[in-house]
Amino acid sequence: MNDFHIHLARLPQPISLARTLQKRGLHFNAIACEPWEWEILQKMEGSLFEGSTRSYGIHPMVAGDVTEADWERLESLLENYPEAGVGECGLDKRYGGYAEGDLQEQVFIRQVELARNYHRDLHIHCVGDYNRILKVLEDCGYPGKKSNIRSRQRAPLVHPVFHRFGGDVSIVSEAQPLSPIFSLHLDSFRKKSTLAAIPLIPSEQMRFETDADETFVTTKLLKNESADKIADALIEQLEETEQLIRNN
Repeated sequence: MNDFHIHLARLPQPISLARTLQKRGLHFNAIACEPWEWEILQKMEGSLFEGSTRSYGIHPMVAGDVTEADWERLESLLENYPEAGVGECGLDKRYGGYAEGDLQEQVFIRQVELARNYHRDLHIHCVGDYNRILKVLEDCGYPGKKSNIRSRQRAPLVHPVFHRFGGDVSIVSEAQPLSPIFSLHLDSFRKKSTLAAIPLIPSEQMRFETDADETFVTTKLLKNESADKIADALIEQLEETEQLIRNN
C-alpha cells in the first residue's frame, strides 16, 4: 500500500508516524510545500524513507512569500536528494496572483523548469484550469529528455503527477503524451466529470492518496492520538479509496 501524497511534516509526531507507517508496510510520498516543512523532512533520518519518497516545492498559497533564498534552498535540496520530486506546486484560483502570467504562474513555471532540468516527478496542484496547467507543461518542455538532466545521478522515466485529481475525460486523454500519474483521493469520486474519467485511466497511471495534513487529524479527532491511531486512519482512508475503484 502506498499513500502517494501525505503532508508528513504537518502531522503530529512525524518521526514516530513515519516509523509506524514503515512497520505497517505503508509506503508514502512525503510532500513538503513550504520551507518550514522542508526543514522537518531534512531532520528525519534517511532510513525512515526506505521504500518511500519525498518531494519539495512551493504551494500556490504561499507563492507571494517565496524569496530568492528559498529558491536557492529548493535547488540545493534537489541536488542533495536525487530521488526527490518537485512539488506540490501549481495553480489555485482561491489565492492571490492567479491571473494568467501573474505570480502563481511565475512560481509554478519556475518549479516546472526545475523538475525538467533535474528530471524529477512534478506533483501538481490544480484548482481552476487543468488545460492551463497542461499548456504550461507544454511551453516549458516538461518532462523533457534525459540529456537535460542536471543531477549527477541517472534518473528513470518521470511524470507529471496530478494530485487529488479532479479533471475530466479530456484531461486524461490530453495528458497521455506526458506519461502522467493520476493520484486519486476520496474527493476525486465526488465530481461527476471526474468519476466518468477515472475508468479511462490506465492502471499503471493510477495512484491513491490521503493528502493528510493538520486538517485530517482535526477532522478525524486524532490531534492527541498515538501514531498507531493516525496510521490506522490513513490506511482506512486509502482502503476506502481503493474500494471505490473496484466498485466503479
